[in-house]
This record gives sequence, C-alpha cells and structure tokens, in this order.
Amino acid sequence: MTFTERLNRAMHEGGFSQGALAKAVGMAQSSVWKLTSGAAIRTTRLVDIARVLDVRPEWLSDGTGPMRESSDEPECNDIEFIEYKGMFPVDMYEGDEPTDDQIMIPNLVESKTCRAYKLHVNSGCSEAPAGTIIVIDSNETAGTNDLVYARVNKVLSVYKFVQGGSHGYLSVDDNRVPLVDVGGSDVEVLGVIVFLLRNMKHR
Repeated sequence: MTFTERLNRAMHEGGFSQGALAKAVGMAQSSVWKLTSGAAIRTTRLVDIARVLDVRPEWLSDGTGPMRESSDEPECNDIEFIEYKGMFPVDMYEGDEPTDDQIMIPNLVESKTCRAYKLHVNSGCSEAPAGTIIVIDSNETAGTNDLVYARVNKVLSVYKFVQGGSHGYLSVDDNRVPLVDVGGSDVEVLGVIVFLLRNMKHR
C-alpha cells in the first residue's frame, strides 16, 4: 500500500473530506489534494496529519507497524475498508470551484489534469443526459466526434468536437443547431471527456 493509499484509507475511516482535513491540520486544501491524488508523496506536516487522523506517523509514512497504537489490527466494527486497485481518485468540481467530493475511476485514463463534473441538465448530446458524471482531461487533444466539456456564452455543457477551420467546431445531436467556432471569444473548451458514468436504464 502506498502513502497515498494509506492516507486515503485513514481519511475514509476517520470520515474526513479533503476540506475537513485541511482545516483540522491547518493546511491549504490544494496541499491535501496533492497528497490524496499522489501528486505529492511527502509532507512536513505528516505528524500533524497522523495526529488528526488518529494513526501512527510511522504507519502513515512508510507502512511500518500497526495502523494505530492500541490495536493489533483496528476493529472496524461493521465497516470494511475497500482498497481500490486499478482505480484513482478524481476531484469533483462545481463550475470552476472544487467540492469536497471525489470519484474513483479506472486508471486507464489516469492523469493529474483530470477533473470530474456532474451534469445538472441535459446536454445537446444523447451520451450525456442530466445526472451524468463526466471526467475531463484538460491536456488531451480533441479529435473529430470526441465529446468535450465547454463553456459557450458563459454556459457549461457537453459538445461533440468537429475538426475544421482554424480551431475546430462544437456540435450537438440536433443538426438544426449551427456549429460553434471554437475560436470564438465567448467559447472555452475545458477538456476532452475521457470517462463518464450514467444511468443506462430507460425510465
């Protein structure tokens, strides 16, 4: 188990979100995010973090010894910790602001430039109705028919990318809606959608 996995386990068992841990330790939430995402694997505040999470610093640092002082192995009561193998955490965002939530997704698309969003209304693409959780990568280059998350006239939504012109175009399923020029001053592509979760049941 890596440092990141041990930290996420301790936070999970202690009921700490990134924001709550940052506040309790006196760190910036962005610093906690770097530790929980694996972007950073060491911190000078390790002892403080261990104290807040009620775990041994040696265990948190390198996995030495038991997780807590007073147990051979912690009694979890009815709580069973699940170690996610082949998965990595992505921070959820609401607009441009991070929330305290994360989602675990397959590491086939793992990148430090991923963000997750939940769609509150239907997009113009059938693949991404309201309620869909999308994961975007801001470093990916869009190709024709790739789904992208973009802000058009200050409104965020999902579009299909169409190559052409100087910068490309954004389209939706309804061909009566004109293409949107990506080079427009009121258009900003946040990233290519690399993963999405949605309810497949027709209601």
